[in-house]
Amino acid sequence: MLLLIKATYYEILKIFNRLRTYIGFATITILVPIIMYLAHRFGFEVQDQALRSLGDSVMFIGTLVNGLLVSYYLMNVLWVHFPFFIVLVSGDIMAGEGASGTFRILMTRPISRFQIVTAKFLATFFYTFSIVFFLGIISVGSGMLIVGGGDLFVFDKGILILSQNEALLRFLIAYLLAVIVQMVVASLTFLFSTITSNGIGPIIGTYAILVVSFILSVIQIDALDVIRPYLFTSYFDVFFAPFASPIPWTEIIHKVGYLCCYILGFYCLSLIIFSRKDITT
Repeated sequence: MLLLIKATYYEILKIFNRLRTYIGFATITILVPIIMYLAHRFGFEVQDQALRSLGDSVMFIGTLVNGLLVSYYLMNVLWVHFPFFIVLVSGDIMAGEGASGTFRILMTRPISRFQIVTAKFLATFFYTFSIVFFLGIISVGSGMLIVGGGDLFVFDKGILILSQNEALLRFLIAYLLAVIVQMVVASLTFLFSTITSNGIGPIIGTYAILVVSFILSVIQIDALDVIRPYLFTSYFDVFFAPFASPIPWTEIIHKVGYLCCYILGFYCLSLIIFSRKDITT
């Protein structure tokens, strides 16, 4: 166990010693405050769209727009765009070692293949957790600082009003769920990275599967209803569930269970493949 902990620590150091690791952090640091400033300076159309959908039954004077509302809608990037930062790192964590030929050196040390895969997988999880929560902190923090705080108005089959403290708790739960969602992407990329020694292949392969799965998940064709329950993208919206009233815990547990099965399955496949892999270079 101690050897696994040490190996995981060194894998985390290796991840954060690579320049590509900081592309996501830098993009979030620059882009999110700019979006918040633009929303504060030029307005945010979400309020108008939401009030129009309610018709003439509601008259509102003032603005509903604050940092929490903009942060809520920014969570949409977790669907398609944000996984790029995940695959950029997780796609190279195994393939990079294979390409550089360092696996043979690593195998001369008193560490098993199980420990190598597990340490790299845990390091991938740490990176995924770090960048998802970094997005949450920057998004909510800069939103409240630049746009301002206040109650969060959620427009979904009506209006849900959450106090600032309650909204912050819901954001915490949502980003914890987002970690699980993004970990499915990371574990799939990790699997492809175990198979190949080219860091580009896992990135392309993962995004190809994501795009196809997204299309099959949302396209309205009755014949696809049979396969939708088996597509992991069908459960990617779980991080929006905490913004309902009451919080649908049964639905959340159901979706998280499916996502965790995919994570475990991709990890086990990676472990089996690497355990049987003939490392000659």
